[in-house]
Formats: sequence, C-alpha cells, structure tokens
Amino acid sequence: MHPVDYLRHDAAYRQRRAAGQPGWETAAALRENLDLLAQVFAAPHFPKNGSLLELGCGAGDLSLWAAQRRFEVHGVDISPFAIQWAQEKANAQKIPAHFQTASVLDLPFASDSFDVVLDGRCFHCIIGPDRAKFLAEAYRVLKPGGILHVASMCGTPSCEKYLKQFDPASRCLLRDGFAVRFLGQPETIAAELASAGYKLIHQRLLPRRTDRELDLLLLDAAKS
Repeated sequence: MHPVDYLRHDAAYRQRRAAGQPGWETAAALRENLDLLAQVFAAPHFPKNGSLLELGCGAGDLSLWAAQRRFEVHGVDISPFAIQWAQEKANAQKIPAHFQTASVLDLPFASDSFDVVLDGRCFHCIIGPDRAKFLAEAYRVLKPGGILHVASMCGTPSCEKYLKQFDPASRCLLRDGFAVRFLGQPETIAAELASAGYKLIHQRLLPRRTDRELDLLLLDAAKS
C-alpha cells in the first residue's frame, strides 16, 4: 500500500490563497461545482432543510452556499488553514456556519446528528482502508434515512500528466511517492457504499470534457 499524507492539503490551501483563488478550485470551477450542487439539492429525494455536515469543506464555499438555503451547516477539514479561511468567510458574510479542524475518519459528532452528509470532493482523496472508515463515520453521524452525497473523481486517466502518476494496481495517482487520489471505476465506488450499508438512490456519471480532466461520479445514498 502506498503511503498517504492528508496534511499535505494544508500547504496546498496556503498556496491557493496566496495565488488569489477563492478556495481549492478557481472561481470558474467553483461556479460549476455550485451549479451541480444546485441540481443535486433540487432532486425530489434530497432534504430541503435540516442539519448538514460537509466532509473536507476546505475554504467553506459549498457549506456557506448550503447555509443560505435553510440548512444548519457544519464543516470539517484536516487543514487548519482551510478551516480558518472558511470561518473568516462565514464571519465576513454573517452566515451562521460552523467550521472545525477534524479528521473525516474520526468525526467529533454524536451518532444520528445530520440529515445530510456532503462529500466536499474529499472521498477521492481517501486511500485504501481509510475509505471504509470514511463511509462508516458518515453513516454513523447520519440520521436514519439521511442522505450521503458523494462527488468523486473516477475512471482511468487519458492525459499524459495523469497517466505518468497513475498506478493501475492500486488505481491511485502518486505524487512524491504518496497516494493522493483514488480513481475507482463507477461500479466499484457504488459497491463501496452498498457494502457500507447505504441504499443507493441516484447515480450520475459526468464524463470528462477534455483529456486533461477526469470523469466525475455523483452518488446519493441513504442510511437504511
């Protein structure tokens, strides 16, 4: 198994803020992500209010968007810098969202606490046996019938840059000897959720638009 270092994200967030980005993504990519999230929230099966937890919330943009749509929002991220950034945004915009530094593998919340658990493009950053821990913790903190929304990179890379980093045996992208992304096939990722006890409700695959991108799998699943 390849080594992992989830705290590498802290330095990455510092670099992105120094470069003038609003968060992990560029402003244009963030707008696309929020448009996709609006479609997810509009689905008939998706709760229209209640408590929401974002896993891997980063600089907080998805959480703050949800907080403006009748959700009581909490966000966690392993990066202290990202959490500070998110809280600054919440305070500046006077949005009542709550952010804290924590591992998505050991959540600081009671069982049955949330109507929605939102994967903030975090699940594809979780490697190996930690993926089962991620799903188990999300399941634990969801209320019965609550919804987990996953947005995960997937598929086999097609551009030279990613192919050089891709290890087909583990299906991970490797950088500096560390596994940084898991690129499962859509059916494999769906099977992970089913094995963790979730009932799959909706699945949508967004194919890459260029060779420099990866496919994106959107999954909604309920705690049974």
